[in-house]
Amino acid sequence: MAFASRVEGPWGGAVLRTTLARLGGGWPPGLTVLTGDDLYHLDQALSAILDRLVPEGTGDFGLSIVGDAPMSTGALVGQARSSGMFASRRVVLLRDIAGLEGDPEPLSAYGNNPPQESFLIVRAPRLDRKRKLHKALAEAGLCLAFRPPANDAALKELAVEIEAMAGARGIRLETSAVRLLLEVCGTDLSRIASELDKLAIWLGPEAGRGTPVDAATIRGLVAGTGLLSGWELADALTERDAVQAIAAARRLLDAGEEPIRILGGLASRARSLLRAKAMTEAGASPKQVLDAARAWYFREALSKGLKRYTMDELLAMPGRLLETDRCFKSRSLDKGAVLEALVSSLTAPSPEGR
Repeated sequence: MAFASRVEGPWGGAVLRTTLARLGGGWPPGLTVLTGDDLYHLDQALSAILDRLVPEGTGDFGLSIVGDAPMSTGALVGQARSSGMFASRRVVLLRDIAGLEGDPEPLSAYGNNPPQESFLIVRAPRLDRKRKLHKALAEAGLCLAFRPPANDAALKELAVEIEAMAGARGIRLETSAVRLLLEVCGTDLSRIASELDKLAIWLGPEAGRGTPVDAATIRGLVAGTGLLSGWELADALTERDAVQAIAAARRLLDAGEEPIRILGGLASRARSLLRAKAMTEAGASPKQVLDAARAWYFREALSKGLKRYTMDELLAMPGRLLETDRCFKSRSLDKGAVLEALVSSLTAPSPEGR
């Protein structure tokens, strides 16, 4: 079975399910590369593959873990091709490709003709296909690409998985709570798992016995953190609420968040607003607007925000963001004050009374 590596391929949760199903019938020898931004599912797949290839009790003899020190492609493939004294199967895990160097040819040759009981597993979340070595890693064997969800169907699957993760911790979540976790954490299931762990500790033995956890409880649990404030700042910009926007910006600064990162979040939301406004005025359907703006987490806020800004105001935002970025590079200006001035400017009441 081929695992697509194109951008339009399946999201990480679907790739994990396919991987687990395939493991039931064994795993093909040779090179397997796990890549992509969805580290939660990537690491689950990696663990499952290693559990299948290296049964409990044989780890010391059947598995070699490398990657802490620089290594040539020839040395890596040499380890994978060598036979062990106490285990017939050879499994090598390269857990970091930063130190891998050399000609990609040994990897290609190994991928095309691996020994029957040889397995080279490579964890490489970031692959730059412009580099010959990285391109060989992606194409020489089996490449599993774990991508975040990029459409409504995948996001619905992600929401179901979050509910299951909560259930495994004895927690029931209202739909509003799942949605807030997505809005705050995005598609990062590792962060969502961390929030669910905190929620389980906070609820204690009563978790799951009472009514389902609502969004207000989730908000109270993460209130005041940079995680929530970043989302609140972007949402306050969308709703054109100057008081809430400045308060969220100050919480982020107090939490030690870098102003340039906060600016990036504002720029992302400004781009979404501008694209959605342009498409709306061109007659696009609401679904087309939401998909193009990638507004699956803040669709209601986006719909309201489009009524609060004129096209001219949105067109002026990129220039203001660029000017702020340049001000950050000046040592004579306080970055926090510059950021607050920007937020105040962007969310100021419209002269037309909007």
